Amino acid sequence: MRQGLRAARSKRRPPVAFCALALALAVGALSACTGGGTNSTANDGKSAQLPYGGTISPAPPGKYKTLPQPCAAVDLDTLKALVPGGTDYAGTESLTYDTDRRVGCSWKATAPDGRSRALTIDMERVVSYDPAVSDEVEANSDFADLADAASIPTLPPPGTTPTTTPPTTPTTGSDGGTPPTGAGGSSQDLSPRQLPDVGNAAFINDVHSTSKGTARRVVTLVFRTANVVVSIRYSQSSPAATPPPQSVDLQGGAQRVASQLEHRVEG
Repeated sequence: MRQGLRAARSKRRPPVAFCALALALAVGALSACTGGGTNSTANDGKSAQLPYGGTISPAPPGKYKTLPQPCAAVDLDTLKALVPGGTDYAGTESLTYDTDRRVGCSWKATAPDGRSRALTIDMERVVSYDPAVSDEVEANSDFADLADAASIPTLPPPGTTPTTTPPTTPTTGSDGGTPPTGAGGSSQDLSPRQLPDVGNAAFINDVHSTSKGTARRVVTLVFRTANVVVSIRYSQSSPAATPPPQSVDLQGGAQRVASQLEHRVEG
C-alpha cells in the first residue's frame, strides 16, 4: 500500500527540468517588467547605447532654452523708420506649432508715394536629436546650408590675408542711383557676403528685380547666435514714377534690425 501511495505522489509531482524552465521564464518576465531604464535612456534623444557595449556621452545642451516675443523684438522707432506709412505697428505674428522652438513676425506698409516696404523676422531655436551632436553644432550646420543655398562666398581663414578683389557695388542701371561711398571715398561693399561682426556667424544677400514697371529689392540677413538662427527679410517695391529701392538703405535697415534681435535673444 505504501508503494502505491508513493507512485501516486510521483505522478502528481512535475519533473525537475520543467520546474527549472518555469522558474527561468518567470525571472525573465520580471526582468522585462522592471528593466525599462535601459530602453528609456536609449530613446531620450540625448544618449544611446553602442551596439557592442558602452554608451555615447550626451552632447551639451543648447545655450538658449526659449525665444523672445517676436512682435516686440524690434523697437517702435525702428519700425516707423524702416516701414514708413504704417497705421499699426503691432505686427502679424507667424503661425508656428511650438513657440519655444520657432517664432516670427512681419510688418508691411505703403507710403503715400506708392512705395511699399515689408519686414519679416524669423527666429528658430535649433535642437539636435543626435546624442553625439550638440544643439549649437546642429544650428551651425543649418546656417551653413542657408549660406550655401544663397551662394555666399566664404570668409578667409583667420590670420590669412584676404584677396584683393575689389568689392562689388550696384551700378546706376540696376540700383537707380550712384553707388554709395564709405570712409575715405572707397566704394562700400554691397555684394552678397558674410558679416563678421554679427552673432557667431552671419551673411547678407541682396536681390534686385523689375517686373511690369515695378522695381523690387529684397535684402535677406541671416545670423546665428549659439543654438538660435535668426532670419531677417527686408524688401521694398517701388512704382516706376518713384525712386527705385537702394541697396545701401535696405542693407543698413536689415543690419539695424539684426543688432536689436541679437540683444533680444541674449537678453
